[in-house]
Amino acid sequence: MTAVLSTEWDSVRQRARLSAQAAGAAAPVERLPEVMRAEVLGRLRWEVIQGGSLFLTYPQLLDGAVFAALRPAALLDELAIRAIGGGAVLPVRVNSRNADLGGQLIAMLSTGFLFSSLPLPDDQCLRLQRELADRADAEAAAGALAAEGPVGMADRLLAETGVLEAPLRRRTVARWREWLEAAENGLLEVSPLTPADYTTAYALRPPPSPEDVTGDEGRAVLTAWTSGQFDVDGMPSRSRLYEHLAPLLRSGDPVAQADARTLRDSFDETYYRAIAASEGCLLGLSSPRRAVRRRAAAPLAERTPVVMYPTRFELRLGLMSSAEWQRYTDDAAEALTRWWHRRDLEALQEVGDLLGRRTKEPPSGGTDEVPVTRLQRFVQSTRGIPAQMAAGGSMSWATSLLGPETLGVFAAGAGGVLAPVVVAAVTAGANRLTDFRGRYDVIEIPGVLGEGPGGHGR
Repeated sequence: MTAVLSTEWDSVRQRARLSAQAAGAAAPVERLPEVMRAEVLGRLRWEVIQGGSLFLTYPQLLDGAVFAALRPAALLDELAIRAIGGGAVLPVRVNSRNADLGGQLIAMLSTGFLFSSLPLPDDQCLRLQRELADRADAEAAAGALAAEGPVGMADRLLAETGVLEAPLRRRTVARWREWLEAAENGLLEVSPLTPADYTTAYALRPPPSPEDVTGDEGRAVLTAWTSGQFDVDGMPSRSRLYEHLAPLLRSGDPVAQADARTLRDSFDETYYRAIAASEGCLLGLSSPRRAVRRRAAAPLAERTPVVMYPTRFELRLGLMSSAEWQRYTDDAAEALTRWWHRRDLEALQEVGDLLGRRTKEPPSGGTDEVPVTRLQRFVQSTRGIPAQMAAGGSMSWATSLLGPETLGVFAAGAGGVLAPVVVAAVTAGANRLTDFRGRYDVIEIPGVLGEGPGGHGR
């Protein structure tokens, strides 16, 4: 088994996702609405299916708005698979300096970390960062940690800034306490922090070239990035890059803003590629849907293996109760084991077939699905074509990152790759239209299944 590292849980992305839940909200919600919680849980369960467990960086966990709203004890019942491993621990691994999660939290608070998870407007988050930075004293923090413990010291450091009101400060410290106690009690695995492998990341996808950036300001930031001006201790610093991109994003100049987004997205992918390579993880990229032409989607099954899951399969997974999840994984245990250990594609398909038989299609809250009647008309017009055909489907955000020439292929960590490419509403032919109530999501598996550790997909 190989853990999955997903960009879905980037702390900045978690903040943006939860801030969008309320109209005009500038800060993430503290309680997940029911549907949002099901979507989050479904994504987590899908990642467990992909690799057996999840890998989280310490900022994703300790500064993740989603994980601030989740409780490890509840998540144990909702995520662990009792049929494989007994279900006594979360299928989660998090990295931390010296494998000390409490010490890592205090290091964040003692160095002026910019928190994304707090339900505060951006300006107050920046104020908290400045106040923490002004009080930063790593040597004193090391001594106080032994006397106060990480929870007590975190509470004191936040209180001294005067930025958080007491109820919010207590809630923030309480949720950190739950995750720290989960680590202390062995409910989740904590591993030593490993330096990110940027050499491998840059080999897989180099930074943008000057021709990819239009404006002078964007080129200046690109030059600073590639020349090492943003490096800290010999490693590229994402926070320094973000600091220099912020004025471009706020400028109101469309060219500067477009350049900033290009550089930010490219660096984010490099950042997670480097971590996945060093930690030996599969790398899963976030996959919002986007349009793709039929002739681009048609050859997918000929170029790379695919499995077909029932439409909106992540939400189906998330809507399962804990008991339903355990019954489902009990029945899927043999197939999951074959997939995790032998990368048997038929086994992964069996897991999807079982999900289709166990669940109904969730009520649609969007417009990204294709009516069955349209699928039927399309299949009738394409009989005889030997490939799964997409009817008005969509490709992932990763296509824009990797380029159309590498359609659907994702970068790997040291253990290979599996990242879902959802091509909505796809059918293999008229004889499959009744399966999964007539609609499918196609998950493309890049051609690295036969590679051992150290293999990479392009």
